[in-house]
Amino acid sequence: MRASARLQRRTRRSLGSRLRTYSLPAIALLGLAVWGGWWLANLPAFHLQSLVVTGLSRVTEPEVVARAAIDPQANVWFLDRAAVRHRIEAIPYVETARIHVRPQAAVWIEVSERTAEACVRDAAGNVLTVDAALRVLETGCSSAKSTYEVRSNLPAAPGTFLHDPELIALQSDARTLARNADRYRAFSHDSFGELEATMQDGIRVRFGDDDDLDRKQRLIAPILAQLGPRAGDVRAVDLRAPDAPVVEYRH
Repeated sequence: MRASARLQRRTRRSLGSRLRTYSLPAIALLGLAVWGGWWLANLPAFHLQSLVVTGLSRVTEPEVVARAAIDPQANVWFLDRAAVRHRIEAIPYVETARIHVRPQAAVWIEVSERTAEACVRDAAGNVLTVDAALRVLETGCSSAKSTYEVRSNLPAAPGTFLHDPELIALQSDARTLARNADRYRAFSHDSFGELEATMQDGIRVRFGDDDDLDRKQRLIAPILAQLGPRAGDVRAVDLRAPDAPVVEYRH
């Protein structure tokens, strides 16, 4: 029995020997799989066959295609969609971009654009168009509903998000005043930091602090109605003391 056990131990193949026996076929199969994957990934059928961009109004299709920078010789199914999306969303007027890959190697870029909400004028005289998120869409003033005037210098590069506290406060006050009537075209602060707003007809309303703006603005219509024809000569309405409003006339 002891001799038989010794003989069995001598004839049993070691683990290393068994691994060497199967290593070469395994390596060959792995290499074949890698080559097959490379060949499949580079089939011309998976190269970009068509590219469609939708949702454009202000932005041009060539600009989106250039920012997307999709390699026409690459497999579209391996496309880094997040990277493409980030490049397109760097365009100032683009809010979101969704990348869809369809059969027959077709790519569809679905764009949602930003809408101009206001123009901003800073202390340096820069005029910028911004959207609701206070992103600079372009320099100059495009068709926007209102204007904010701030007393500091702002970064003017399109695509920049503005975080100026005064601008944020003006936007908040403008939205509060717009709840009941869209009657104001410009918003600013005086030298004491108190709110002033210019109505569509040019009358300047001095609100003072921005507490209880709804109540203050409800005073304006009755005041102007009471003045009758003389309302056309009003230059400003001072509501800093709402219980004793003051009307200023043009000279």
